[in-house]
Amino acid sequence: MTDTPLLEVRGLHAYYGQSHVLQGIDLVLGHEPLAVLGRNGMGKTTLCLALTGLLPSVRGSIRFAGHELVGQAPHRIAALGVGYVPQGRRIFPSLTVEEHLRLVPRRATGTGDVWTPERIYALFPRLAERRRQPAGTLSGGEQQMLAIARALLTNPQLLIMDEPSEGLAPVIVEQLIATLRHLAEGGLAILLVEQRLAVATAVAQRIAIMVGGRIALETTSDRLLADPALQQRYLGVSARRAA
Repeated sequence: MTDTPLLEVRGLHAYYGQSHVLQGIDLVLGHEPLAVLGRNGMGKTTLCLALTGLLPSVRGSIRFAGHELVGQAPHRIAALGVGYVPQGRRIFPSLTVEEHLRLVPRRATGTGDVWTPERIYALFPRLAERRRQPAGTLSGGEQQMLAIARALLTNPQLLIMDEPSEGLAPVIVEQLIATLRHLAEGGLAILLVEQRLAVATAVAQRIAIMVGGRIALETTSDRLLADPALQQRYLGVSARRAA
């Protein structure tokens, strides 16, 4: 493993029309998980869209595995090894689980370590049980499994996840955390965008906090959890309420 960053974001600005949403984001990610925390409206989803090429009005630099991503089409960014699990899952309600998995284009890795439907079913046995079921009839947790599975089948080096715990029951959130830890231990780089302090700190030791379209603070999970005043200042929450 190299010390060269997998993802390096420098001076990233992004716009919706005249609205200047991202105002000079700097982030560096190696192969360890990084969580981006922030309240609603701070620009977290805009950051995800900018990184994946889904937001055209972007300036600055996004270097991924030696490639500049700014100006690249979303499908080319995906082909380079960036997987994306969007907020709200974005599954196709009428397609079955199996059909979702068959539709995913696969990125060649040059190694034997690839994601296949069989490997997905081993990771998510519930999806194997529901393989012929329309995705719109799945529970929220099962839909999130499917959204993650769809991203994994592209064989990414980096998995970007936008609010994956949103709307999930506590027991399903615990399963999600365990899955993300398992993927990280397997060498997958994860950029986790979250609003829930407990989820972010359970997955990642490195934490970046967004305020007003900027990275206002970079810290560690341990430091953030140990400092209620810091939580209140940047997130408006305490550890007890965030859990």
